[in-house]
Amino acid sequence: MKKILSFLIIFSTYHLHAGDWPMWRYDAGRSACSPDQLPEKLELLWSRHDTQRQPVWDDPLNQDLMQFDKVFEPIVLGKTLYMGFNDCDKVVALNTETGEERWAYYVDGPVRLPPAAWKDRIYFTSDDGYLYCLSDNGELAWKFRGGPSERKILGNKRLISTWPARGGVVVDAGIVYFSAGIWPFMGTFIYALDA
Repeated sequence: MKKILSFLIIFSTYHLHAGDWPMWRYDAGRSACSPDQLPEKLELLWSRHDTQRQPVWDDPLNQDLMQFDKVFEPIVLGKTLYMGFNDCDKVVALNTETGEERWAYYVDGPVRLPPAAWKDRIYFTSDDGYLYCLSDNGELAWKFRGGPSERKILGNKRLISTWPARGGVVVDAGIVYFSAGIWPFMGTFIYALDA
């Protein structure tokens, strides 16, 4: 089954980065409030068809409680929209004016949470246990393992890190924050790294 994923992309000329939405719910405080004003008339510029998301919690009880990866949660920086895919282990960059794919970067596990952007860098986490930092052209700048080893386990029908990086990335004042590990008895690791 395919779902239609449509985006309304609006840009204003009065501000260099008007329309940026650099992380989930806009900013490090998760305010969900942008200082930019929307135009009175919105127009659909393009639409895109992508596969349906594969939530991490696959039983009905937990699906109702854990909804964090049921829908796409894109971010926008400049004229590029970035979104993660939990079904095919990648982050994709799309041209906001045309909807065309600029690049895709694949990793070794589901990308369940939205990326974050700061300056010309894109940061995201994966169930493979890593925080990734990409340049805006999709090249790896660096990656950082969140757990103490490369140990793998079977999780959600996939081979993933024993310490999946499922803490949503936040960037604030040049510091990138994320966490890895979801089982307290295995250890949960929280990091603040130089972006």
